[in-house]
Amino acid sequence: MSLFPALPPTYYHAHFSEMLAFVRDVYASVLGEAEHNFIADFTGLSLEAQCLFIRMSNRKRPVFTIADLVYAEIGEIEWRLEELAEAGFARRACAEDYRSWLDTLTRPVLEQMARDHDIALSRQWSKAQVARAVEATLPFDDFAAGFSQTTWVPGHRETVGFLLYLYFGKLSDNLTAFTLRDLGVVSVRGQTAYQARFVSREEALGGHAYTQALRSLKGATPEDYQRLAERAGTLPSPATPFVEGLRDRLMHDLGRFFERQKDTDQAIGFYAQSGLFESQERTIRLLHGRGETERVLGLLESMLDAPAHDEAFLFADDFYRRKFGKKRTSAFTDLLRDGEEISADDLYRGLPELAAIRHYEARGWTAHHVENGLWPALFGLLFWEDLFEQPGSLASEFDWMPQALKDNRFATLFPHVVTERLGALETGRGWPLIADTLARHEGRENGVFGWWPGLSDLMHDFLSAAPPKGVRDIVAALCNDFQGLRDGFPDLLLIGHGGVRFVEVKGEGDQVRRHQLARLNRLRQAGFEAGILRVAFRPDPDQVYTVVDIETTGGQAAYERVTEIGAVKIRNGEIIDTWQSLINPERRIPPFITELTGISNAMVRDAPRFADIADDFEAFLKGTVFVAHNVNFDYGFLSAEYRRLERPFRYPKLCTVSSMRRHFPGLAAYGLAPLSREFGIELTNHHRALSDAMAAAELLKLVNEKRLSALTAF
Repeated sequence: MSLFPALPPTYYHAHFSEMLAFVRDVYASVLGEAEHNFIADFTGLSLEAQCLFIRMSNRKRPVFTIADLVYAEIGEIEWRLEELAEAGFARRACAEDYRSWLDTLTRPVLEQMARDHDIALSRQWSKAQVARAVEATLPFDDFAAGFSQTTWVPGHRETVGFLLYLYFGKLSDNLTAFTLRDLGVVSVRGQTAYQARFVSREEALGGHAYTQALRSLKGATPEDYQRLAERAGTLPSPATPFVEGLRDRLMHDLGRFFERQKDTDQAIGFYAQSGLFESQERTIRLLHGRGETERVLGLLESMLDAPAHDEAFLFADDFYRRKFGKKRTSAFTDLLRDGEEISADDLYRGLPELAAIRHYEARGWTAHHVENGLWPALFGLLFWEDLFEQPGSLASEFDWMPQALKDNRFATLFPHVVTERLGALETGRGWPLIADTLARHEGRENGVFGWWPGLSDLMHDFLSAAPPKGVRDIVAALCNDFQGLRDGFPDLLLIGHGGVRFVEVKGEGDQVRRHQLARLNRLRQAGFEAGILRVAFRPDPDQVYTVVDIETTGGQAAYERVTEIGAVKIRNGEIIDTWQSLINPERRIPPFITELTGISNAMVRDAPRFADIADDFEAFLKGTVFVAHNVNFDYGFLSAEYRRLERPFRYPKLCTVSSMRRHFPGLAAYGLAPLSREFGIELTNHHRALSDAMAAAELLKLVNEKRLSALTAF
């Protein structure tokens, strides 16, 4: 039985008609003669001809035979094709379609065609090379004569592509998004009115042209780059900042290509046509490499006088001082050297943020892993009504990012609201506004930030402890440049008696990226304490471990539940605490599980549910390494239980199975019972949680004797 609703046979026709009606209404001022004529002529076709055209347009094939167009809901295909041809919606393939037609054929078909016409091929050739050889040698008429059926090409490809671009704001080959919506696979944000995403026809055409050019560079060959470079001058002049941004990206990509080709003059020429900071940086580095000092100094001074953003200033200032001020190290290096460094057990390798959280919690801070969640969430909650509830705040039901954030227009569109809300933040009155939004909209999907458990409490605590002017300054920056500042913020937020701190955490080998450095500097300028913490990993003899064993109703964490937990806490090889509880799984325990574990339905009937013991067990685990025999089984089940409660579960792990294999190779078996017999470990009640956890704890001692032996050798 299908989990999805059944769609009618001509569902795609309904989708196409919905798209046309939307574009006709919302983009009336953007549509030109070609689009208006297309819509009028399309509505004059018979229903079956319309369906056939949509079917052909929704497929990526450039050419079709009759055999390619067999659809149960469309009869008399030949007649429908003729109707489409009469109305200009299809035509028979001709010489200009030769190459695209060849591309639809399989390599074996192409090779057979070459053999039939004595075309020499190489076994090392790609399919594209074989197609080029056929095209160069075999005349089109001779090629087409080899097909028994007439081949057809759908018309208005460019017009349909442009209409879809208007609707979706990106290049789209089909209307799959509508189908996924109707099937309930993707959610949409329905509104009563929508706003055109393009302010003029010039902006829409320019956006379409540059977006097509950028797409053409994905997987492009050097020849493709050269061809695009030759016609780059024919692309439309940018009419708006949106199109300028696309133009800048394209010119930067072309510049990077020529730089890779060692054609410095061409690279600098294309970089000069891009307004991206990255293009300025590449130009300066290339010119400096060529010894053009005066030009470099002029560009650096221009960037310092009017930097596009924080990263541009930091680069220009750093490069200027290092290359012309005899400064030996960069700002990146200085910041790393000034940062704090801690050591964590090597089991935290890959989890540096968690190691940092444990470090700060031990020193009395409340640590939150916020990264790029805190500031966008604060911005979104503060301006929710203006971002999401204004008529026409979105461009279509498939959009989630508010139109007001396009090209950083938010502060310009809502100047009075911005002034009022920033004033509330600066005077410490921000929390009531946030609380009101949370009460009315908590959990609603949006394109600005994601929800997470505890967000409300975090916002309250942060706004209570943070310097109001500092909060105001960062939110003001987001109002002016949300797209540029929405990421790169530090990993951790610390809240304590000393106020708040922001910390960017770096493990061994991690680099601080320029935008992360820029966010740290911006936070410092706003009055926050912000810096870098470097985490080094090495075995820690004082690390505390919790050895866990669970019993369950079955083997799959996604469907089964925990029936018992046993846990043993160890430090320096000594058991310092234990924890044990039966758990009511809220479902029946199968007889074979009862036979294996001895845990019956009667035993767990009055036991606490997992939700009842979740806090207590988490407190027992806090700050420790999670250890189990076949650790991913136990860890996976407990993660699933906490996930059902919408709570995170993240700990460093150690597996006594894999660790025993590593440190004690060559044993006959590595199950808990065989290992217990091998090493004389007591296992009196196998398959009960605490008994198994106690036995695994003894294995952990053996593992740590080996694992930590390197530390005691010196």
